Amino acid sequence: MPYLIAAVVLVGALCLFDLLLTVGLVRRLRAQRVSRGSADESSFEGMLPVGGVVGGFETRTVDGRPLLNRDLGSGTVVVFLSPGCPPCHEQLPYVTAALTAAPPDGAVAVVVGGVDGDPETEQMVKELGPVTRVVHESGTGPVSEAFGVRAFPVMCRVRAIGDELVVEAVGEQVLPAPVTAAP
Repeated sequence: MPYLIAAVVLVGALCLFDLLLTVGLVRRLRAQRVSRGSADESSFEGMLPVGGVVGGFETRTVDGRPLLNRDLGSGTVVVFLSPGCPPCHEQLPYVTAALTAAPPDGAVAVVVGGVDGDPETEQMVKELGPVTRVVHESGTGPVSEAFGVRAFPVMCRVRAIGDELVVEAVGEQVLPAPVTAAP
């Protein structure tokens, strides 16, 4: 009988210890979430956060025109897509329609990954080409590095402040509303 009592007390003590560790872990996770911000666009982790300074870059569009970070003015929308990304393909018609409403130099689409001649890459570039400037980076390239891209699809709107380019907003709300035909 004394062994049974000792076992019950031991199990009870272990359960209490486990409960204390769980409470401590929950408190720590809540503290980390508060320090990172809420789950809105300011804590978005797919690229630079709102207010982040875009690094310098120099590249060429698929039609051969040079593109530098200083070529992006306030309000420019930058969209990053990848040919190997199923959500990118799902969002492509929406993104293309929305970018049609943007001013001619008001958007840039960056296709990251894939190789020239790959059917998925070529299709993505073909759909985006008529509506915006398109940059193709076969791997991590200067534009995706400058924006700190870590996920796809991802998009942002930038603002020029002096000589710096700053992320003004991230996520789908940065796209202009697609133009729809009247019934």
